[in-house]
Amino acid sequence: KQWYQRRVVITAGVADSEKVNVKSLFGPEREGNISPFLKKLYSQFYDERALFVTELHTSLASIAGGDKKEYHIQDLCKAFEITDPEKSSKDVNKLLAKVFNLNMDQLSTVGPVDKELLLQRLKSSGLVRSGPKGI
Repeated sequence: KQWYQRRVVITAGVADSEKVNVKSLFGPEREGNISPFLKKLYSQFYDERALFVTELHTSLASIAGGDKKEYHIQDLCKAFEITDPEKSSKDVNKLLAKVFNLNMDQLSTVGPVDKELLLQRLKSSGLVRSGPKGI
């Protein structure tokens, strides 16, 4: 109730012409398609995810060697430390468990992973950066 009261006070002094029409940003167009604003958000989101995977791959290649066809999970953890230093090791392990479809206690059993398979799994995992870019 307090939140609503604050909102009423804040928006009470704003003229209708100055308010953002939220429905037009998030609602469908007349043809039923998503709004240009949402299209842009989706595009930005997927572009950022793809860039993050590319940055992870670059870090991984510098750690393990760019000519490798397979990577070890330990090298991937180091790549996360470089690329996304705010992601905790627990969060990295949760993500890797999801990527490899394993329980977290089974991660230590993962052997070398084919580079292309790993990149594909990272791309489809819903991976997002936790904080600003690393070094």
